[in-house]
Formats: sequence, C-alpha cells, structure tokens
Amino acid sequence: MINSCFDAVKNQTTFSGVSKFPGKGNTGEQDKTSLILAAAKQVLSQHGYAGTTISRVAAEAGVSRGLLHYYFRNKEDMLARVLQDNMGTTGRLLGDILKQSLSTEHFAASLTSVFREIYDNKREFFTLFMEGISVSRQSETVMKEMSSLYMEFRNSLQKGIEAMKERNVIEPELSAEDLAFLITWLLDGFGLQLVMVPGIGNDNEVWNCFEKGIVLLVKGTT
Repeated sequence: MINSCFDAVKNQTTFSGVSKFPGKGNTGEQDKTSLILAAAKQVLSQHGYAGTTISRVAAEAGVSRGLLHYYFRNKEDMLARVLQDNMGTTGRLLGDILKQSLSTEHFAASLTSVFREIYDNKREFFTLFMEGISVSRQSETVMKEMSSLYMEFRNSLQKGIEAMKERNVIEPELSAEDLAFLITWLLDGFGLQLVMVPGIGNDNEVWNCFEKGIVLLVKGTT
C-alpha cells in the first residue's frame, strides 16, 4: 500500500515557473528584496490571496507599484515566490536536523522543536502553505510551484534519511523513499490541524504525540 501511494507521485515532473528576484549584488538590494518579500508574506497571511493586491503589498513595503511589478509578474507569481521562500527556509532547517541527528529520538525531538518554533514565531508559514494549496486548484503557476517544492522537499528528506542510515543513526523498516513520503504526509496533516483547530498548538501533549509518531514511523515495529 505504501509503495503504491508513493509510486503515484514520485514520477511527477518538477517545474518551477516562478520568476526569481533580481540579483542581490549589494546590501541595499538585499534589504529591498527582504522588505518586499516580508510585505508580501504579511499581506497574504492577513488578507488571504483573494484580499491581496499589488497596491496593498506596495503600501505595506513602502515602495511603488512599478517596483512591485519588477519583482512579481502578477499576484500568482507573488504567492508562488512566497511559498518558494518559505519552503526553502524549511528545507535548510530540515537539512541541518538530518545532518546533526544522533538517533531516531534525537531526530524526532529536533524536528518537533523546529516545527513548534515555526508555530510559535512564524505562524503565518502554515497559513500561507494552506493558502497555496487552495489557490493551486485554480492557478497553474501556483500548482507547478507547489509540485516542484514538494518533490524537492521529499527528495531532500529521502537523501537525508539515506545518509542517517549510512551513519548507522537509524535502522528503519521502511525504505528511505517511503519514509520520506510518510513523514511529509504527517507534517502536512499536522500543519493543517495547526491552522484549522484553534489553540491546538498550545497543547504540549499534541506535540508529544507528534514526536512519538515520528519515532514510530522511523523505527517501525521492530
């Protein structure tokens, strides 16, 4: 059953049709890029995709509409670029966890800690991710970006799991690709609940359950 689920998605073609930010050749350009991206995240998380306009983001960033169009082709491109940045940050954090984990329990505790820190301090990450899923049903641009990001994330997770196996950090019953698929699935489901169920992220037992679930997935029934 696990293999059939994974086979249904693992051969998807990755594609990113999102325009990239202009080259960041100096500190001023980097600051402007960070400012505009932060403004886009703020407006999208507060007002949703439907309530977001280029004018509103430009006002939030304190720049002209023309400059916003230099960074984003349109509103779809803006959402896709925000998702790209969020997932890139998460992917880097995950990579550090995979490299530094010393055991299954250490991996589960570290992953839970990072996920909780995002919930406590960057809660808009989850809202924006769910917004991306919703908008992807109508937007080919966002759909292609979400598909590409998913594949990149799962592939990175799979490679990290394989590296942990080679270091004898873990001895999972499942293959690395199946385990990466299921951990991604668990992260998505938990992220949805953090958005949809008020206060659930404030319950320590919920986080303990999440951590134990990661351990059980990795260790299997042995």
